[in-house]
Amino acid sequence: MTVALREPDSTPAAGSAVEALTDQVIPLGPVHCGANMAISAGPTHDSMKWVSVEPIWPEWACGCGFRMDIDAVDPVSGVWIAALRRQSLQHELAIAQNTLQLAFKKAVQAGVEPRALADAAGVPSTDIESLLR
Repeated sequence: MTVALREPDSTPAAGSAVEALTDQVIPLGPVHCGANMAISAGPTHDSMKWVSVEPIWPEWACGCGFRMDIDAVDPVSGVWIAALRRQSLQHELAIAQNTLQLAFKKAVQAGVEPRALADAAGVPSTDIESLLR
């Protein structure tokens, strides 16, 4: 390892490079009460809820309790967040469909009549064959 010696009054090269890089990579966000606000996850979300009434939107939060929608600073971030949420819900839907298919197969193997099972589950009769594959 090579160490470059500098005059005592000069600024270290590594220190200024790191500060400049940090300023470019991590934006500080809005200021409230004289301090930078932090990103909060917004309203809590329970992934096991049957019906979600409010989307999850991150927001800027101040230590004093003041909150501000993230769209107020960066409207494009709302598009990214909504797209990620959609992708997550598509993944959850795929898991739910696979779980339904496995449960349907097990019930039919246990002797339950497929049409009666489809009626009870609210599954269209046209989907019975695909659930049994």
